[in-house]
Amino acid sequence: MTFSKEARTGLLVAISIVVFLAGFYFLKGANLFSGENEYYVYYDNVQGLQSSASVQLKGLSVGRVSAIELVDSEKVRVTLAVSKKVAVPVGTTAELASADLLGTKIIRLNMATGTQMAEDGSILPGSIEGGVIDNISLELSPLITDLRHVVATLDTVLIGVSGVLNENTAKSLANTVTSLDVTMKNFSELSSTLNRESEQLAAVIRNANSITSNIADNNQSISNIIKNAETTTNNLSAAPIQETVKELQSAAGQLHSILEKINNNEGSLGLMVNDKHLYSNLTTTIKTLDELIADINARPWRYINITIFGKKNKN
Repeated sequence: MTFSKEARTGLLVAISIVVFLAGFYFLKGANLFSGENEYYVYYDNVQGLQSSASVQLKGLSVGRVSAIELVDSEKVRVTLAVSKKVAVPVGTTAELASADLLGTKIIRLNMATGTQMAEDGSILPGSIEGGVIDNISLELSPLITDLRHVVATLDTVLIGVSGVLNENTAKSLANTVTSLDVTMKNFSELSSTLNRESEQLAAVIRNANSITSNIADNNQSISNIIKNAETTTNNLSAAPIQETVKELQSAAGQLHSILEKINNNEGSLGLMVNDKHLYSNLTTTIKTLDELIADINARPWRYINITIFGKKNKN
């Protein structure tokens, strides 16, 4: 079966339209491939809430705002499309809240603890979270009151101090302020120097972290070395070192005694070592013996007579 060129073009256009619509609704937060339940919430003022705004549960997006309608010029009905995977108990409140400091509005679901689930099309109670400015105002109101009290007290103190200070004291205070100014300049220069050296400090910290990591990685090896050193120390402490030292001292004493006897011409070894005449005789005897052996090797018949069949060798 073949399609004409016009049919193929129409099919391509239809697929493009479907993809465009799917992308459009996806960007709006709609999920075309999973079911959603719709819930309605009524507010007196939505404070700039927009369609397709996120519906969040514990910071996770679970749905979107599908529609915002004005009802009887008094209430605003907001339709929430929430994924069917999220079970919404009866009594869950939909809180209109700010997502960031720029005032982007979202709906935050505060889940109830009941076991009965809200049906599709149910109305959820609505609440409005105080804005950033309202929260700041609540925080700053007691601080402003305290600040006013402090300013009034400080004014009273300054009036009393101005009545006590004389000209010399005022000059001293001026000098003190000048010194403080110089000190602050020095601190500023020190801060600038530290900023310039921050890269080196960061490198030192990285090296320290690397050394610490290497020590942690070789912790087992270090433990083994310590154990081996402990074993070696125990073996040395158990070894009879003192007895060995005593034996060495005794052997050294005996050797010293022998050397003294040799030096004092006592014994055969002492006489041999210290008698030069004996050394000369031994040298002469060895030389004569060498000559005799050489002559025997050269002319053995002078010293050995062999008779064969009763015949005597001639000289």
